[in-house]
Amino acid sequence: MSNPKISDFNFDVASLRDYEITLKDGRTIKTDGSEADHLRAMQMLEAIERIGPIDVEDQPPRPQAPAAALPPSHSLADAAKLWLEECGGKNAPRTVAAKGYHVANFIKLMPARACVNDITRAQIVEYKQALIKEKQTPKTIDNKLMSLFDFFKYLSAHGMHGGTENPVAGLFMLTKTERKNKNQPYDLFTPDDLARFFEPASYLAAMTAPDTYWGPLLGLYTGMRISEATAIKPGDVKAVAGVHFIHIPQSKTSAGIRNVPICESLLALGFLDYVAEVAASSAPRLFPHRGLVNESYAKELSIAMLARRRALNIEDPNDRKSFHSFRVGVSTMLANEGANTMQAMRIVGHAVGEGVSTHAGYVRDLPDLKKIADLVRHPIDLAALKYAGQFGAFIANRSNWAEVKAEAKAADLARRKANRARLAAKPKA
Repeated sequence: MSNPKISDFNFDVASLRDYEITLKDGRTIKTDGSEADHLRAMQMLEAIERIGPIDVEDQPPRPQAPAAALPPSHSLADAAKLWLEECGGKNAPRTVAAKGYHVANFIKLMPARACVNDITRAQIVEYKQALIKEKQTPKTIDNKLMSLFDFFKYLSAHGMHGGTENPVAGLFMLTKTERKNKNQPYDLFTPDDLARFFEPASYLAAMTAPDTYWGPLLGLYTGMRISEATAIKPGDVKAVAGVHFIHIPQSKTSAGIRNVPICESLLALGFLDYVAEVAASSAPRLFPHRGLVNESYAKELSIAMLARRRALNIEDPNDRKSFHSFRVGVSTMLANEGANTMQAMRIVGHAVGEGVSTHAGYVRDLPDLKKIADLVRHPIDLAALKYAGQFGAFIANRSNWAEVKAEAKAADLARRKANRARLAAKPKA
């Protein structure tokens, strides 16, 4: 490269004021081309020459860049509503209801009008300690913490929470293996348990509502889940080729969506007579007097089952006997009777394995399934327990239906509100 010529330089005054000087310590002085900035640079150079460079630790603090702003804070209640709406697209209704209950329980213990960014890990720990003091089981506590973990995971992913770590992480009481070991199978009702539970005189005296009377009998002879038995509609009870069956359109699993043949024992108990009464009343479900609680109609039946078990001292030390024990009993009895596994699992709505459950979905021979269902037999006095039409008038009275009662209650509240508004607006004498 040749040496520059004098003509290569620009001696325009304005250009000469636009320069950058690198000092020995690596710092630079740069001007913006203005005369005022040039004069300030010259004064700075004179000062440096006079007093020497200033050590870094002696330099005055420079203004810090503003901290990154936290995401806009939502109220816990509003954020939970958004989260549950998303959960509704991927979880079963009962799961969404459980998650909603868990988060609502947590919010209740937080300060009024608390926002998402107000929540700290310490508050989660306090919540956990409160659950421990209430003597809730480790599994129950972990279920609630899992819902919160999922909630904060959603908040972080959607830019609603400024934390870098999920505040619930590491607070679970059980490991995954320990939780799995806690999932012990339900125990069977013994023959003596069943004989005492379904003793006709005391059973009819204790189970005086349609669902508390029919629910346990449906569980005993079909192996249905309690949520399935209490959600049956009159139109779900059908007949094909002379075989009556109950269609389960919605269940906990895809294998649970099935047709359950009505065995001879249920027919002998007069189940179809009761279904006919409900259909004649145009009631929406076999048990219209029960409302939806946590996405299930089973609450009152569950309470009645527990009360009867306790009254008869039919309790397991670890509380592993419940309505679900009927389901275990049906599966066990069918296996002991040598029933075809695929057909037996189709009746109770269990998935045996991916290949088996897929092919089981194509089982349509209801007469054959009816033969399997009829293998479920118990030494119970069916004649003494037979339905005698005791619920017909109750079901026919629409004022007993849960939806009608809810509408009446809402209308009454609306009237009361209107009356209070009218009184408030009335001019005082």
